[in-house]
Amino acid sequence: MQCPKCSAPIDANSRFCGRCGQKIEAGAASPTSAGAQPAMAGVIPATAMAGPAAMAGPAAADHAAAMGLDAAAMPRLIGRIKNIMLQPKLEWPIIAPEPTSIAQLYLGYVMPLAAFAAVMTFLHMSVFGIRIPFSGVIRSPLGSGLLTAVYSFGFALVGLFLVGLIINAWAPTFAGTSDRRQALKVAAYSFTPAWLASLLALSPVLPTLLQWIAFFYGIYVLYLGLPVLMRSPKERALGYTATVVVCTLLLGIVCIGIGMVAGRWGIGPGRMSSSSPAAQAAAQDQGAATVGNIIGNALGTDDKGKAGLGAALSNLAKAGQSSETPPAPGAAAAAPSPTSAAAGLVTALGGALGGSHRVEVVDFKTLTAMLPASLPGMKRTNAQGENQGAVGVKTSSAKADYEGDSGADVHIEISDISGVSGLLDMAGSLVQNTTSESASGFERDQAIGGRSVHEKYDAKAKKGDLSVIVAKRFEVDVAGDGVDMNTLEQSLGQVDLARLESMKDQGAKPE
Repeated sequence: MQCPKCSAPIDANSRFCGRCGQKIEAGAASPTSAGAQPAMAGVIPATAMAGPAAMAGPAAADHAAAMGLDAAAMPRLIGRIKNIMLQPKLEWPIIAPEPTSIAQLYLGYVMPLAAFAAVMTFLHMSVFGIRIPFSGVIRSPLGSGLLTAVYSFGFALVGLFLVGLIINAWAPTFAGTSDRRQALKVAAYSFTPAWLASLLALSPVLPTLLQWIAFFYGIYVLYLGLPVLMRSPKERALGYTATVVVCTLLLGIVCIGIGMVAGRWGIGPGRMSSSSPAAQAAAQDQGAATVGNIIGNALGTDDKGKAGLGAALSNLAKAGQSSETPPAPGAAAAAPSPTSAAAGLVTALGGALGGSHRVEVVDFKTLTAMLPASLPGMKRTNAQGENQGAVGVKTSSAKADYEGDSGADVHIEISDISGVSGLLDMAGSLVQNTTSESASGFERDQAIGGRSVHEKYDAKAKKGDLSVIVAKRFEVDVAGDGVDMNTLEQSLGQVDLARLESMKDQGAKPE
């Protein structure tokens, strides 16, 4: 659905356009011409971002289904890419108030773009090849290219989250406001040029120069976003940006070090040969287990999850070797195909993102039933829910809007985020509680009913939100406009948090 005034993509149940403020009448249709398909091709110019835009054709539905995106999510994704690339200064104020959860950000934006970059990496290495001056074009074997692509995808998911923590940790130093979700949004959208730059690597003309331009443009996007989302003074944005960039580069060096460990033990693209096939296989399995433990420890996953990662890495390495050197007739059973081995690693990584929580998510219908039928002085105007899944990660959510006679409104969302709870556990161990107050409002962490609740409130605009994590599995968010914090806390009290607590082991998978 699109705004009838500015044509910006909007949710079907939105009452106002997030860009121009146009009121959306119930049942309003997108302004498409008679008989025309409400296609995504018009959301982004054909000359801009040719890679993602190409998905706006007949292959869009297949790509959306593969990534767990519905038909409405795909135009929003492409529209956001277009706006963050072409008009970031205007897009950041639109992004700032969006109540996007970590799970929604990963499923709806990070994973599709990280997967796109991984595919481009594979094509660059193993299909088109890397052009070396005076040496021609060098193509990596299929298995090596595929392994590198999967590595890049996995480290992108974890690395991006760590960059979000870096942004959040430095916010107070530069007179900003700590906010884990806002920091992750800054990181995710600022990485957009870098992900799209993977397409530029395929350019036959000056690919390296184009990628450097994309790199510096990403820094510029970050520079514009930090003051808006992290509420840092504009005059301190340059120092804030430089600090984040330096820390991110250091994080990249650490990731390269992990990759070198993988290569040293025989599971990376630069694996070392061994005079003994048995010794090489043993080193390969040991290296896979080492890297699996490194990733698993970072995510807090259990021994089963670490073992799954190690086994998946080892299978992918064997598949790559098999594709490069076919087994002799009469040899042992063939290794798994690169495609199935890569799918196995993605599934293992998706499971590891859940940390120690190995459960099937609660169906959105159950969560929808837990939304309050009404709030004190407010009636519920709509309620909806959805189950989402992509690359081995599943989430579910339910949300509702409430309106009062005075024009006040409240939004409540309940999400089962067990699929990425490992990331949240990692954040909880690194991020300190935040308390700040000024004449215009406050931000604080406080205990309500024995649970830690993060609150933010803008007294001038009479807008605020609060969030609470229940049983390290469920996230409850309450946001309001034209209300005070007491109203938001009372609204939170209408959600049966004790019942959510009792559902912490629902759908538990056997060990």
